[in-house]
Amino acid sequence: VSSEVPEPLTACEIADAYGTSTASNPAVRDTNGNIIKDRFYKETILYDRGGEKYNVEVSGTWLAKKKGKVQINVEIDKLENPYYAMMRGLSTVAPYLTAYHKGVLFAKPDFAFYADDNALTQRGEKCPGYYSVRRNPKLAYAHNMHVFNKIHKPLNELLAKLADIPVSDLRNLREYYKNNPVYIAIVGDAEMLPRIVYDNEINSLREDSSFIGYTYGLGTPTDFIYGNIDPIVGDYSNLANDTYSYYPYQENIVGRLAGWDAQDVSAQIVRTIFYDSIIERLGDWKDNAALLVGGGQDFQRPPLRYALARLTGGGEEPLKLPTGYGKICIERTEETVFKPIGFNVFSAYDCAAQAVGYSDEALNEIKKVNLFNKLVFFKNYVAKYLGDDASKGKEYMEKSNLIFANAHGNPYMFGMSGPSAVALGFLGPVWKNILERVLPCLDGGFFGPGFSLTKVGDYTVRRAENMNLGPSVLWIDSCLCGKIGGVYPKNSISMAFVHAGANAVISSPMESNIGGGYLEPKKHLYDTPWSVAKAYLNTTRNAKKGIYPDPHFGYLLYSDLCKGLKQNKTIGLAFRDAKNMYLPKDANWTLWWAPPLITTGNPLIDMQIQNQRYEQFKETAGGQKDRVIKNKYFEFQEFCLYGDPAFNPYIPGE
Repeated sequence: VSSEVPEPLTACEIADAYGTSTASNPAVRDTNGNIIKDRFYKETILYDRGGEKYNVEVSGTWLAKKKGKVQINVEIDKLENPYYAMMRGLSTVAPYLTAYHKGVLFAKPDFAFYADDNALTQRGEKCPGYYSVRRNPKLAYAHNMHVFNKIHKPLNELLAKLADIPVSDLRNLREYYKNNPVYIAIVGDAEMLPRIVYDNEINSLREDSSFIGYTYGLGTPTDFIYGNIDPIVGDYSNLANDTYSYYPYQENIVGRLAGWDAQDVSAQIVRTIFYDSIIERLGDWKDNAALLVGGGQDFQRPPLRYALARLTGGGEEPLKLPTGYGKICIERTEETVFKPIGFNVFSAYDCAAQAVGYSDEALNEIKKVNLFNKLVFFKNYVAKYLGDDASKGKEYMEKSNLIFANAHGNPYMFGMSGPSAVALGFLGPVWKNILERVLPCLDGGFFGPGFSLTKVGDYTVRRAENMNLGPSVLWIDSCLCGKIGGVYPKNSISMAFVHAGANAVISSPMESNIGGGYLEPKKHLYDTPWSVAKAYLNTTRNAKKGIYPDPHFGYLLYSDLCKGLKQNKTIGLAFRDAKNMYLPKDANWTLWWAPPLITTGNPLIDMQIQNQRYEQFKETAGGQKDRVIKNKYFEFQEFCLYGDPAFNPYIPGE
């Protein structure tokens, strides 16, 4: 209870309301790798909250047990000051990276930002509560002005000296670095070296935000500001533009080296320095690419099923029903992105793209847990979709150089399964087909007999930490997986992949966009079986001729990034150029928008989020086909590179 902090926010200050589990943390293991302590651990910082009371509640899910026990331990420490780096010791590796690149080390204690007595709102009020803008919207003004004045301004002054151009001559300074970009490697977490946090319409920086918004974080955090010479100082709105360009433009090349600790980042730097000799020992690995796309991205608006959804309390949001969109996205990426640049492609969709599946022993154990399972759990049929021979994602990732993963996610995990997996676990194929079409009308397709079964194949921190990745380049096109601000490092799924050996991870700290979830032609809001079939036949017929729908949102960014890599650009330069091309290419495209790729682990909350997001879309677009330009701006802003921006990955034929 608190009079200073809104109740929905208070509920998220100590622990995450949903989305985390013991799988969101590395397990404590013995010398043989066996788990000896199954736990979730995190650290957080609160400012000016002495005397407040909190209730911490935990719920459990067990597949092969009827019940279990959970113990909660809370340790409270009073800090002398709030400057507590979650990613410890990273500054110690910065000099080595600087020396390797023969660069300039630019560091100041003043760069760090935390909630304290000096962080005030525009009204001069303190900002008690969470240490990050992620769950403390009152901090947004002080935080962003700190980034403009204490980081961006001195950085521009340094760049002006290097270019021998007066810092006041902003137009010429911008033109110089547009044509002669330099590499800027940020080494540190998002509090020691804070990001700018733009406002957005989905998770606004308003202080009266919803409980859902507070849970995963407000605004769009991004490193874009570090590469941008001419932002409009003080403008961190959703549609913030630059001083001398029509669309925002990133002049310099930016990447952030971050990880669990200094050891992880040091290892990443070593992998980058000795990259060529490492990949020579990996054989065919360097010529392989993994393409993993999750289910649940196809959307229809059938009028009869809408009537049923309304009768059962549903809304007007699009329903997760098959259109062929997800499968055609895989085929397009394989045929127009990976194969043209010489990669052997391992692709998987929906359940097959899950990290791992169940062993026969595990399925037998689930079947025997109670009488109900003995009667209705058809383990052989479940194994067809979720068995260890069916799910190939981990295997494909480990043997691939370039990896593209498009899924539903949150800061701690992402999962590939869609409504087809949720419909599993109750009898056989007839009931699966029925539930696959009925459940989306009842609960959005988020909840069903197979919901808990999908968890074993999710890409969690615990799963990723023990993967044996090569020095790969991983793009995660999924909601929130790139969020590190206000996130304990060992809970971050992106940082887990760095720990597992990736040289570069590109992911988003904000909710990501789906390109509608339908195929063209689609001329009306509502769909019929005939219109969906016509669009599918039209698209597949064209695909046989090598003609595919244009990519949009993350697929467009990734396509242009790969084209840049083929031109022997570094990962940072290819990423910068892809971002700068994005808005001019995609801004005027119109679509019937579908909610983003978020998952919380709670199907009722997932459905609530989808409904809320769609209502926001209706308010801005009137429920019509629209440019959704604000979504495209945060698509441009949100993706961040975790790795050395000067890293040059191998492409076949080099």
